[in-house]
Amino acid sequence: MNVNLTIKNYRCFPDSEPARLPVRKGFTGFIGTNNSGKSSLLKFFYEFRHIFQILSGPDGGFIHALNGRRHGFSYPVSVTDPNEVFSKKNARDLLIELEFPVDAPVNTRGIPFISKLEILVYRGTNNWSAKILGPGQEVNNKANDFQGSEIRDTDGVHRVDVSPLFTACESLKRTLYIGAYRNILNVGGSESYFDIQVGQAFITQWRTYLTGQIRSQNEATYQVMESIKHIFDFQDFQVNQSADNTTLQLFVNGKSYRLQELGSGIAQFVLVLANAAVSQPNLILIDEPELNLHPSLQLDFLTSLASYAKDGMMFGTHNIGLARSSATQIFSLVRIEDGVSRLISYEKTPRLSEFLGELSYSGYKSLGFDKVLLVEGPTDVPTVQQFLRKFSLDHKVVLLPLGGGSLINEASKVQLEEIRRISDKIYALIDSELPSASDILSDDRKGFRQVCQQLGIDCHILKKRAIENYLTDRAVKVIVGPQYRGLTDFEKLQPSVHGWSKSDNWKISREMTREEVSATEVAELFRKLDA
Repeated sequence: MNVNLTIKNYRCFPDSEPARLPVRKGFTGFIGTNNSGKSSLLKFFYEFRHIFQILSGPDGGFIHALNGRRHGFSYPVSVTDPNEVFSKKNARDLLIELEFPVDAPVNTRGIPFISKLEILVYRGTNNWSAKILGPGQEVNNKANDFQGSEIRDTDGVHRVDVSPLFTACESLKRTLYIGAYRNILNVGGSESYFDIQVGQAFITQWRTYLTGQIRSQNEATYQVMESIKHIFDFQDFQVNQSADNTTLQLFVNGKSYRLQELGSGIAQFVLVLANAAVSQPNLILIDEPELNLHPSLQLDFLTSLASYAKDGMMFGTHNIGLARSSATQIFSLVRIEDGVSRLISYEKTPRLSEFLGELSYSGYKSLGFDKVLLVEGPTDVPTVQQFLRKFSLDHKVVLLPLGGGSLINEASKVQLEEIRRISDKIYALIDSELPSASDILSDDRKGFRQVCQQLGIDCHILKKRAIENYLTDRAVKVIVGPQYRGLTDFEKLQPSVHGWSKSDNWKISREMTREEVSATEVAELFRKLDA
């Protein structure tokens, strides 16, 4: 999934302050105050899902829209008046722009790939039209039909290959939107909350998930219970429907509880993970994932939930530390005035001591987290977390990304000294970046190791090139596909060749076994962390 999205005149994003967002695989975080537009941005993908569905394949409605004629789509039931999705700062139509970065300008047949699509949604209606933009792509008003992913004009000439559009919209149509209210109880039996079932409807559905005839749902529900058991460090955890169908009956370590006795945190895990496990979306959109959860559980919740999404997750949060520890893309939303918000890239502050504060490190310590492990960058946090989980260390070690090369050098001494004052149990795990076994470390990485030695920080530099070189061939084939393979020791990851990007590393590491991790020298560091 690789598309640049621009939204104009949607809710709090008028054309004077359009929202421009690169949609990528992995974790994308939105931070901001209440009423700053986080929920609106996530809700956009939910409210215009039907348009993305039409654009995900050779639908006749797409050809109709390209010829300048209005074509209809359906809003979800939560939109009771079409006017509510339009900006109230002007009377203009809503414009959605999709741009497609591609490696080559033409396909193997010499037909140009689509570079940009404009979607015009007419104010106060559920009608839209579309226009393809780009050199050599003059197909509007004379689009006739599809041959595969290529659009032919009325003269039978193949004008443009829209496969990048189909690929992007295939992901955008298969989303799961989870709002901020996530309570199983006290909701009517027939109600859904956006994309998830809640209340008695969910309680009834849980029994179907667990004991129904669809084996994949049975197994997905079992895995949800296994995940919750690990996250909360239970010896045993089972969830059943109560006899009166009003709540869930839970067994925790052999003791029986009603759901309301255990608190909203566990209820949220059950509700959200079960819905995600059964729907298996491409992209999960969740508002305030930190709700009702201690800081030490929030990253676990995010990665457990994202494991059910093919392409990744977008989330809106008030917790800057959570965003910085998990997201490869972070954006701030700022309320400019009533009805107008601004979306901007969040400039990550490099100060590690501030970061530990944002993560509420004191709260972690109170629950037994007594060590800090510095890792290369944001994509390494969930990857290493999965490794730690196999050694039952994920609830003992706080992970802190260094931001790649920006802090892996001798100049990081001042910041490392600051976090040494917060904790005296600091470790580091960084890539070697070596292109071969005969090469030597760069001066920056040597300097970082030397500073760590001076400060008493145990620094482990990988013997192989990077963390992805430790992902086994078996796990790669399971997650990415049997046609792909694991990397050799010093091979550089190339998504176009190897079939995955760094944002997928954590899913592959999740698939690996403890024995596979133990066979590497990284296990030496984990033994130190367990001491």
